[in-house]
Amino acid sequence: MDSHLMKLLNKYHLKLKFLPMDRDGYLVNGVVFVRENLSDEQIEKVILHEVGHAKNDPLIVGDYKYIGSAHSCSECKANNFMVHEKIKQFVAMGNDPNEANYVNIAIGLGINNFDEVREELLNYIPK
Repeated sequence: MDSHLMKLLNKYHLKLKFLPMDRDGYLVNGVVFVRENLSDEQIEKVILHEVGHAKNDPLIVGDYKYIGSAHSCSECKANNFMVHEKIKQFVAMGNDPNEANYVNIAIGLGINNFDEVREELLNYIPK
């Protein structure tokens, strides 16, 4: 597994377990559960999303399970974290954010909010 992912898991005091399950992943009591047999790329996205929950969910006001706005906010922040990490990785690999197709990147990440990816790419364009 990527050392950056391991550092993030350690930073947020998270353990990682792979299980046969219907969902790609979830976070419960400091354990990130990931569905068995996902590709390495899918595993990375799931872990980043769940680490985003660990980072941001204490800041979410409301009961995640029963209040729709709390659930939406939590999912949005987890996706933001994953997008931030993936764009940071994309740029570090030498890709030019000016030349990036943010729609294709968003689709590849499984994100419907194309503007979120575009905005993150803009953070890497010198002003």
